[in-house]
Parts: sequence; C-alpha cells; structure tokens
Amino acid sequence: MALPSQSERSTSNRPVMTRASANGRKPLFIAVGLVVAAGAVYGLWAFMPSGEKTPGTAEPTKLAHAASKKPSPAPAQPIQQPVQQPQPAKPEPGPVVLRQGTGGGVVTPPSTNPGTAPASPATVGSPVGQPDPSKPLPVDLGSPDLRPQPTTNPGTSPSSTGTGQPGTTPTNPLAPSGSTSEVRTLIADADKANAEGKPLVARAAYSRALAHPGAGPTEQAEVREKAARLNDTLLFGPTVATGDPMTEMYVVAANDNLVKIARKRSLETDWRLIQRINKLPDPNSLRVGQKLKLVRGPFHAVVHKSDFRLDLFQGSPDEPDRWTYVKSFRVGLGESNGTPTGTFVIKKNSKLVDPPWVNPRTGEKFAANDPKNPIGERWLGWQGVGDAAIYKGFGLHGTIEPESIGQQRSMGCVRMLPDDIATVYEFLTEEISVVKVLP
Repeated sequence: MALPSQSERSTSNRPVMTRASANGRKPLFIAVGLVVAAGAVYGLWAFMPSGEKTPGTAEPTKLAHAASKKPSPAPAQPIQQPVQQPQPAKPEPGPVVLRQGTGGGVVTPPSTNPGTAPASPATVGSPVGQPDPSKPLPVDLGSPDLRPQPTTNPGTSPSSTGTGQPGTTPTNPLAPSGSTSEVRTLIADADKANAEGKPLVARAAYSRALAHPGAGPTEQAEVREKAARLNDTLLFGPTVATGDPMTEMYVVAANDNLVKIARKRSLETDWRLIQRINKLPDPNSLRVGQKLKLVRGPFHAVVHKSDFRLDLFQGSPDEPDRWTYVKSFRVGLGESNGTPTGTFVIKKNSKLVDPPWVNPRTGEKFAANDPKNPIGERWLGWQGVGDAAIYKGFGLHGTIEPESIGQQRSMGCVRMLPDDIATVYEFLTEEISVVKVLP
C-alpha cells in the first residue's frame, strides 16, 4: 500500500502533465491556421486579373476579408471557354418592323435566346438577332404617328438605295426617256426630210413616230397634224410623187369607166375615191387619154374611244405595225359606253349608200333618201374577228345630228359627219379593210 506522500505526488503530477499537453497543441493549431490562410490568400492572388496583381496594392480590409474566408480548392487550370449549356427552344418570329434610320430595311424583333451573342450591326434588309445598343430600338410602323415623315430639308428626299441617308432630288425636270428621245428624233428626221423635198421619207418617219410605243399624246398629236398636212398633197392633191407606192398615174383607155378602172388596177378602194381625188364633176364624162391619179389600198381604220377619233391607215391587213398614217376624223360613239372594243373587218355586202333603216327599239322605219334617217347616207357593217365575233349589227355610219360628234349618243355604232363618212366609205373595202376599236 502506498504511502500518503506518494499518493499526493502521483495525483498532483497528472494535472500538470495534462496542462502541458494542451498548451503544446495550441501553437500547432495556430501554425496550421496561418498556413491555410496564407494559402487562401495566395490562391485569391493567383486568380486575380493580371491588372490587379501588383504586389502591395491590395487594401488591408480586402486581405483581412479574404483571410477570414474558408479556403476552397483551386481548379487545376483556368477554364478557357464557357461550358456549352442546353439552349432553350427558339421563340417564334414576331411581327416585322422597321428600324429607325435604316431607310426601310426589314429586320426581325430582338432574339430572346439568352445564349445568343449580340449580332454585329446589320446592313439594310438583313435580319438581326439583337438590337445594336448604339442605334434606336425598332419602331412598329403600324401606327400612323410613327411612320417616317418626309424630310424638311429642301432639295432632298429619302434615298432610294435604302441607306437611310438623304439623297439629293434633281431640281431640273427629268430627262426624257430613251423611247421618247427616239420619237423626237424620228419627228426631227421627218421635218428635215420634208424641208429637203423628200415627202415620202418624211411620211414614213412620221408614221414610225406615231406607232412608236414611247410616243405620248403630245407627240402623237404633233405627228398627226404634220402627216395629215403632208398627205393633203401626196394623197389628195393632183400630183403623183415619184416612187410613191400609194398612188399612180393612169391614162384613160377606150370604154373605161371609174368602176372598171378600179377593178383593172386592183386598187382595193371604192371608185368614188377616183372622182374625189381628181375632182371630177361628172364620173361619166371621161375622155380617152385623160390622166387620172389613182390611190392604191387597202386602207384600215383605228377608232380610239377615249379621244372620239378615227385614224385612217394604209397597208397590208396582216402587218398593222407597218401601216402608214393618212388622216384622222372626229366620231360619235354609243351611249353608256355601248360601242364594243375589238377587231372587225368590213362585212361582205354591207357597204350601202342611202340605206333604209329600222329603229330596233321603236320599230320605226326610215326609207332610203329620207332626210330624217338617223344613220345618214352611208353604212359600213362590221364582222367581228376572234373575241369580237359575238358583236352583231355594229358599224360605221353618218348622222343627221352633227352636234353628237364627240359624244356618246348612238345605239353603239360609230357615227361620223356626212363628208367624213363618205370619205372613209371610199377608202375601206369589204372583207379586206380592218376596223380596230380601242378603249
């Protein structure tokens, strides 16, 4: 059994050993903590941007805050690219809008896809994914208040190139188009030829100018006036121009008469035209050896409803583009736009002088030579061609109402003044002459 003194010493030594052991561990914990804190500080310093790694520039508060944080393991390498994430479904395209200042370029609304990078500025008309922050946002032009307003800068207008920049508007009138320039050239050539004593060259140039697709109303009116004046000599005058395919000189033979001469020479015109051209007072008083000017057809008519005008041409019925213009006449048309449009020929056995007529609406009858006959002294019936074949009973005729010329007052036929219809009657031939009715 131990002595009391030994028991006390033994008991007192154990507490001393316990305190020594505890006191020895504290420095170890402190050292480990400092090492960990230093590592954390170094880790934060290593991942700082290069511009912030200047030693000695960190603020004390930042270092203390960094030291107080619990360190986390640093990645082995910096991540060079973001990890590809699943993309959400692409939204349906919204309404098309115009971007302000693009001059009309069409763009799509900004994309709502969070993974889409902002697109570079797009050219006019190119779709874009995101709006350019340096430009105004898209504007919906559905509202009248948001539509682009015309520039107030005099002499400028929005550029047609779509650049959004104002373009200069010419202050001078537009230059004539190429086709109009060609028409003016043809007219000038015709004027020059006529002045140089070349009437056939002039007439051909006038006719080409009139048929040119670039000829406007002004040029057409000018050509008709000049060509008609030229034909007063070439066609209706007493002389025959050398080389004129439309006229010839004929010497009367024994037993000739105007009807026989027209058939013998295949003129494709009425015999009365010979009397008109040569101003014969009596068609039955021909003399052997007498010289007569003959006019060779065929001739055709083109009715322009919008102008109440009939144009007379000469040429082959199969080549309307090469017809030669002769003269124009004023006409009257059917009431309520009743004159049909289309292509017709003069119907066989339809050319009549002093024709009887029955009013189809009232049944009233008018005998030949009746001064009250509304259709006058001449009638030329039409035979429709192609789509116009459905039209029956229409034709050219005279009138006893001269004031109706230039108006819509007939039952659908084209009416003319007495002497005008007599002239056209003599030029047109049954089953050959074409009548075109244009709007």
